[in-house]
Amino acid sequence: MTELHWTERDGVSLHYKLSGSGRSLVLIHELSGTSDSWDEVLKRLGGGYRVLRADQRGAGLSEKVRQPFDVAAMAQDTLAAITAAGLEAPYTIAGIASGAAIAVELAAMLGGDVEQLLLCSPALKANPDRRDYLLQRGAKACREGMRSVIDVVFERSYPEDMIADRAVYDEYRSRFLAIDPFCYEQANAMLANVDATVAKSKLNCPVLVLAGTRDLLRPVDHVRADVAGIAHCDLRVVESGHIMILQAPEAVAGALRDLHQSRGAKA
Repeated sequence: MTELHWTERDGVSLHYKLSGSGRSLVLIHELSGTSDSWDEVLKRLGGGYRVLRADQRGAGLSEKVRQPFDVAAMAQDTLAAITAAGLEAPYTIAGIASGAAIAVELAAMLGGDVEQLLLCSPALKANPDRRDYLLQRGAKACREGMRSVIDVVFERSYPEDMIADRAVYDEYRSRFLAIDPFCYEQANAMLANVDATVAKSKLNCPVLVLAGTRDLLRPVDHVRADVAGIAHCDLRVVESGHIMILQAPEAVAGALRDLHQSRGAKA
């Protein structure tokens, strides 16, 4: 059973979900998603995990803020949810796309309390060639609504040839259209300026990185460059596009099981 909870940090209401029992697992969603983005992975993961997944500020059932935010604020929000939930260390943390940058920032903050880290299609450093595009995309969505940008977003993040389950795709598309446009603009600005270089240099836990063979936004070579400098890092290439938690959920669930088995956990 999934439990719905809320907490507050610095005057912002934050929604999070708890499910299962066992090893502590924190799941962090992508820029265009919500905590529901992890549903397909959890269906395939199996038992043995106490899972926390939070809606980032401005997303899902968390408060729709009217101020800018950055990766550090998102990491602090996730820590607030962990604390409110009473989730016990050590933690496995997993993040997808921009959520991977939040995961790295959070892991750097928590230090030895993090047992292992999974980064899926990670966006750890802003691509200068895409900065103007991200800022313009966010501004257009804020002016004209989410439907005005959905086609240009999905043609690269969730193209037709990556649709394995039409119902999953349709649900994700509907959630995208429900995003608060101002918060989407701020999230794009966050991604346009992301730089996890300092945080990733502080990581001491095992890190497994998944890169998609058909990721049009973060190709394998780009991911390899992004994670350079992370100690104890293993990169695995999987058959997927950018949003692999929906496009290749079994591969992501398998990676989480492998991480736990490598640490002597029963998955």
